[in-house]
Amino acid sequence: MEKYLYLLLTVCSAAGFGYGLYRFFREKSALYIRMIVFGIGSTMFGRLFALLQILSNGEIQQGFHVGMLGVLGSFIFFFSANYGTIDSLVDDRTPKFRKYRWIAILAPLATVAMFVLYFLKVGFCWDALIHFVEMTAIGCISYFHLKHLIIPDVQFGVVRSLRMYNLQALIYAFLCMLEMLFDAYAVPTFCTVILYILMSVILLIFVPILEKGVKSWSI
Repeated sequence: MEKYLYLLLTVCSAAGFGYGLYRFFREKSALYIRMIVFGIGSTMFGRLFALLQILSNGEIQQGFHVGMLGVLGSFIFFFSANYGTIDSLVDDRTPKFRKYRWIAILAPLATVAMFVLYFLKVGFCWDALIHFVEMTAIGCISYFHLKHLIIPDVQFGVVRSLRMYNLQALIYAFLCMLEMLFDAYAVPTFCTVILYILMSVILLIFVPILEKGVKSWSI
């Protein structure tokens, strides 16, 4: 079952990455959307590595492996896109936006709570250290996704046009945290199947949803 679930993740992320390359790398387009496409590509390579491990060894290597860098790298791309390109447009750091910044902190706090549940199960080990780094990246990006989801719109409708993208990106971030928890707590196979299907669907529609949102101001 694990083999087919990782195959589904790999195929869907490859399809999303391929669509992004086709749409936004043949001609000049916004750096923001290109970074998101690179993030999907990073996910694809990480999942592909895990799939090849299953096919060759029968299981995924415990502890650190190169495939983890693919998933971690995807969130670094998402973080860089939101922090460097978009956040300064939607939040000028004035007091009127302070409440939205405080509310957005709930997202990284939730990732911390989920990691604590994971740590209570597995204890201190290399896997916990690796997932702590992953949790940190997910927590940082989830802050921006939640803030950009709830903050008032600005000129050119930038916030409004990206709300659907930020919603699916926020959901995907927490699905990745659930993946970590599911692995630690050995939940029923049915729950894992649903989780991986949801992740695959989001990876497949990531770029089309983003494209629909930004076409009015960036393409």
